[in-house]
Amino acid sequence: MSAQGRAAAPNGKGTRVGTLFSALDIGRGGLQVAQVQLDTAGHNIASVNKEGFSRQRVELLTRDPNVKTYGAIGRGVYVSGIARLRDRFLDVAYRQENSSLGNAQQQAIYFQRLEDIFDEPGDTGLSTRLNQFFDSLQDFAGNVDDVPTRVATLEEAQALAGVFNDVDRRLRILRTNANDQIKDAVKEINSLADRIAELNDTILGLELSGNTANDLRDDRDLLLDELSGLANISFNERDNGVVDVLFGGEQLVTGNRVNELETVANPALDPNRNDLVEVRYVASGSVITPRDGELAGLFQIRDVELAGVENRADDLARELIRNMNSLQASGRGLAPYSGAITTSNPVSGNTTPFNSAGLPFPVNNGSFDIQVYDNAGNLVETVSVGILASVAPPLQTTLSVLQFQIDLSPNLNTTLNPDGTLTISPIAGRTFTFANDTSGALTALGLNTFFNGSEAGSIRVNQTLVDQPELVSSGSDPDLTVTGDNSIALQMAQLRDANILDGGTQNFNQFYETTLVEVGINSRANEQLLAVQENAAQDFDFRRQEVSGVSIDEEITQLIQFQRAFEASARVITVADNLLGTLIDLVR
Repeated sequence: MSAQGRAAAPNGKGTRVGTLFSALDIGRGGLQVAQVQLDTAGHNIASVNKEGFSRQRVELLTRDPNVKTYGAIGRGVYVSGIARLRDRFLDVAYRQENSSLGNAQQQAIYFQRLEDIFDEPGDTGLSTRLNQFFDSLQDFAGNVDDVPTRVATLEEAQALAGVFNDVDRRLRILRTNANDQIKDAVKEINSLADRIAELNDTILGLELSGNTANDLRDDRDLLLDELSGLANISFNERDNGVVDVLFGGEQLVTGNRVNELETVANPALDPNRNDLVEVRYVASGSVITPRDGELAGLFQIRDVELAGVENRADDLARELIRNMNSLQASGRGLAPYSGAITTSNPVSGNTTPFNSAGLPFPVNNGSFDIQVYDNAGNLVETVSVGILASVAPPLQTTLSVLQFQIDLSPNLNTTLNPDGTLTISPIAGRTFTFANDTSGALTALGLNTFFNGSEAGSIRVNQTLVDQPELVSSGSDPDLTVTGDNSIALQMAQLRDANILDGGTQNFNQFYETTLVEVGINSRANEQLLAVQENAAQDFDFRRQEVSGVSIDEEITQLIQFQRAFEASARVITVADNLLGTLIDLVR
């Protein structure tokens, strides 16, 4: 019995004498080896459908031989360990490609949603509504006396504003979705990092005690694969089997410790929003700018692609508002204002210069007129209001200075409201109109405007015009009896072809079409990149499977081989036993 125990020693030492007992020892060792090989092959077959499983192989070493004067007699083999078939180079390459794939996949999802927003070409898209609005202005210019035509123009304007609002709403929702996904991705990264750290601890404990942790290593590699899809990680395996993970210039996982990430809202990312987050390390506060992975794709979509389209939609709406309001403010309709009118854009302070008061549009040096009429429609006064915007303080015009100038008229009253707005009203028996605004102050303050708001999300048709269509400016003749003057209406219609966008190089339709083209180009480029990354990731994963994957046919073939080896080793033992019996019988 002691001789057999020594023969089973893993270092190959045992019975060294060339006897029948050594033959028994060789046969017993062969049975043990074959049994381990059978178990390992069975484990491979049972785990064939387990994600991330790496094929295992029994590693054998030759025992020390019996050395005789005539040569060395072999003593069989023993199991030195169970190897996990894995190529570290392929793992590194796959995870790099997987990070780029995650980036492209996230962007592809959002580009598809972005293209759906504009519904182009379509009957309800922004391009169609924009053209229908300018068509209605052309009809209006041809029939300014007709109130139903004015109503139709206002209805088209409301429909166009509604499309702008919807585009802005859906873009904001997309950016919010991407922002929420960033938060979820960070939570998932922390969760994966925690599980990797736990496996590090378990693997280290098992392998220090002399056991193998092949299956746990597979589980850890699968977590690293998942983590690589989320972020551009790098990793390093120590000699003791522990894996450290690096992300964003700092250690995310160090042994069994995790350096957690967090998402923190930063209003500086977008002045119009306070909910957009950035990613930081909790301990150091370092801000992370991911270069690849789903996280990088979400940041690219949120802060570049969607923000860029949102800005262009705002630019389109802003120029439409500014130019329509400038013409509306400088003209008059079929009737003057008979009641109070209040600015729609508040200032941040009554004594703050206009260009520092938070107004949505710039104010220039210039002036505007308020024309006052009596009940008979006779012009009784023209109040000229001077505006100083680009001069040294304290000469710059403020809302209080504006009020002072208007209050010099005996026919008009003004009120500074607590919300930063100004109300102008005529005295009894008087009406008024605005004219000749060369400063842009009326547009900036929101007086006698066609649209309210300043961007795609806030554009609205002035409700006063909706309630009183006759107030829509159509001409500029100060004689109220001249109702057929269409000079302003013609200029409104001519805005369709005016190059007032992109530095004066594009009209409204061209600017919008350029926006769609840019979205399309970026989307197609991402599609091409996605196809390349899918092929690259699949290629490296296929090559990994060639090394690590389980082949049922191959394992069954080996099972038969191991079975035959087991049977042959048993036969060696049987023969040696029979020979020993013969020897014992001879002794008797």
